[in-house]
Amino acid sequence: MTKLTTSAFKAHTVQQIIESVDEDANTSYYVFAAQHVPRTSNTIPAPSDMTRTTTVDVYNKMLFGKRIAPNDIKPMIRSAEWTTGTKYAMYDDTDADLLTKDFFVYVNETAYLHVYKCLDNNMNAESTAVPTFSHVVNSNTNMYQTSDGYRWKYMYSITRTEYDQFATSKYIPVVANTDVESYAVRGAIDVIKVEDGGRQYNNYTSGTFVGLDLRIGGNSALYQVQNNTVKTTNGYYTGCIMYLSAGDGAGQYKTIANNFSNTTGTFVVVNSAFSTPPQNGTTFEINPEVDVTGDGLQTTNAVARALVNATASNSVYRVEMLNRGANYQYHVANVVANAVVGVSSTANVRPIYAPADGHGANSMVELGAEHFCFGINFANSEANTIPILNSYEQIGILKDPVFANVAFTYSSANGTFQNGEMVHKIKPVRVAVNATMNTTSNTLSSNTADFENQFSPGDYVYLKASNNAAHMLSTVVSITSNSALELDSIGTFACTDILIYKANTSANAIVQGTTNTTHMTFSNVSGVFGISDLYVGKTTGAKAVVETVIRNDVTKGFDTFIQMHKYTGSMSSGTFTQNELVYQGVDANTSTANGFIHSADINGGVATIFLTNQIGVFDTTGSMEGNTSSASASLTNKYSPELLYGSGDVLMLENINAVTRANNQSESLKILFEF
Repeated sequence: MTKLTTSAFKAHTVQQIIESVDEDANTSYYVFAAQHVPRTSNTIPAPSDMTRTTTVDVYNKMLFGKRIAPNDIKPMIRSAEWTTGTKYAMYDDTDADLLTKDFFVYVNETAYLHVYKCLDNNMNAESTAVPTFSHVVNSNTNMYQTSDGYRWKYMYSITRTEYDQFATSKYIPVVANTDVESYAVRGAIDVIKVEDGGRQYNNYTSGTFVGLDLRIGGNSALYQVQNNTVKTTNGYYTGCIMYLSAGDGAGQYKTIANNFSNTTGTFVVVNSAFSTPPQNGTTFEINPEVDVTGDGLQTTNAVARALVNATASNSVYRVEMLNRGANYQYHVANVVANAVVGVSSTANVRPIYAPADGHGANSMVELGAEHFCFGINFANSEANTIPILNSYEQIGILKDPVFANVAFTYSSANGTFQNGEMVHKIKPVRVAVNATMNTTSNTLSSNTADFENQFSPGDYVYLKASNNAAHMLSTVVSITSNSALELDSIGTFACTDILIYKANTSANAIVQGTTNTTHMTFSNVSGVFGISDLYVGKTTGAKAVVETVIRNDVTKGFDTFIQMHKYTGSMSSGTFTQNELVYQGVDANTSTANGFIHSADINGGVATIFLTNQIGVFDTTGSMEGNTSSASASLTNKYSPELLYGSGDVLMLENINAVTRANNQSESLKILFEF
């Protein structure tokens, strides 16, 4: 039994992860740094996927973290910079190993790096002419040919900033080009590959029209062709393509419906008049037509001509698409030549199936984006929200941690919150008015609603009296009709003119206490609250708007966290040494609490001390003693780590060489994931 996990599924998985960062009810990913106490061995150990490693050790040693923003994540493809003399693979729907080959390149043009897909490698020749962005007329450029015979499709561009943030020696980011995507044509044929050029395709010629050759006898479809190579056998060029290559009418083409010769000369009859008639001096080319047969469902027929190599027994060396067609689901092709031509060996040509929606419709899938990268900086102190002292020897990714110690100053309060109740951040969208509810039933009704299309079981619904005097947040249990909902609780107020909102919840927290009328503390904060966010109590229906977010007495949002135990106080004697053991009690062996010093910063006489690997609880009535330095500090305030222990999922863990922080540097991290 065999199973195939397609590249499209892998790209889809990558895209889902990227989208999860940017959605309203988004997933929070944090890059964290851990382990400041130096290893005793010079060997970097490999982390194991055990609870002891990914939870206990990580949370005890974790220092700080930074949230990954939407601009900090990109899908990634293999890196293949164009270099002269390289034989690049061409896109081919029958090549099972395509995604392992260099069938696309990027070209560095300083401010931008441009990515091109190779649609034709000129019969596996070396590429000697660099594709450049100047060839791209606009995002609708289907394909262009360089002087070495390669044909390229422009896919997208990467800014220098994006490249520096994400690119590695092996991978580069994918950046969506919506214009290229919108111009992609479903079921178009961009390339017909020559598998075997055949022999003796002599039904080609070229020349220049003179005045007497044009629209003979007033017939707009009748032309005389004359040069030293023109064949005079009747029907020799019938079925071929006449292409106007320069002069008036250049770029137009017609199929030759008939050709004949007499004592006057050789003539062709095209299947319809040129919309811009050729004039004296217009040059033309006649080549065998490549007939494309579809399944009859195509909406535009493809038109192609065969280019013939005169020095190789008049074999076909390339098929040029004059019209790519559209909506082909099946296609075959053959080179047209009447029996009188005397072809000695028939050419074998094969239309290449493009991706279903056309080249450029989905760069991630087409180029094999089976990786994604978090590209993030620990930028100095991150506006004084992470420490700039000591070092770290471990990094990782943490998904959806829960914050433990959070306070809001708030305004626009309505109602009274209860300690222990859950509050939800909501972005309400009004869906109905004039609803009715009472305090003895869990039924909500409204004749103006369309509940069956507006809600699903499990959705949050926010209810507000039209005079703004009462509020309620509830969950839909069932939809009994288009005008009636069953909620998970009975009404907290009775009213006949309720406004109904779809709540759109994206974060929640548990109320710990209300210090005063403008200050509230929370635990178990999941998701991200920000300034001006509206939150509502699930039990009381009380509501308020966030003015300020405060964590451990520091005004800051949820973009960063510090996971160390924090103490403030004053130094009684000496100076603590980084990484030393500190304790509370008679000595380290009999201590009631101990931990390791990450940093002890003295500012204005106030010592701010951070500890990791803490065991026990330091009491602010006692002192903190240094086991090595013999320094001592009296403690005034203590703060727990900002994340709830073990609350997030550790998705990645890597032990690294020590990185020493400083107040004048940033560390750039590129963390790559592969499927």
